[in-house]
Amino acid sequence: MKKNELTQIKTLDIKELKEKAKALKIEIGKLTMEKNMKKLKDLKTISKKRKDLAQVLTVIRQKQLLVELEPVIASAAKQYDKKGSKKI
Repeated sequence: MKKNELTQIKTLDIKELKEKAKALKIEIGKLTMEKNMKKLKDLKTISKKRKDLAQVLTVIRQKQLLVELEPVIASAAKQYDKKGSKKI
């Protein structure tokens, strides 16, 4: 996956990312089956697809963590004034 494709993936929402991950898993399964039937010429395609899947899953996890931490960060920011000192 090229950098511009990765930045494009980062703009997708979690639902679309999960669909992309599911499609990649299916594609990896098909490629593995072709490899086992000795029809696959380029064996590196499986490892490339696994890497793509790992990147998609990483972006999904980053977005999930961001959603979980946003309220915590917002409440912590309210406790401090603009100068960085804690409100009394």
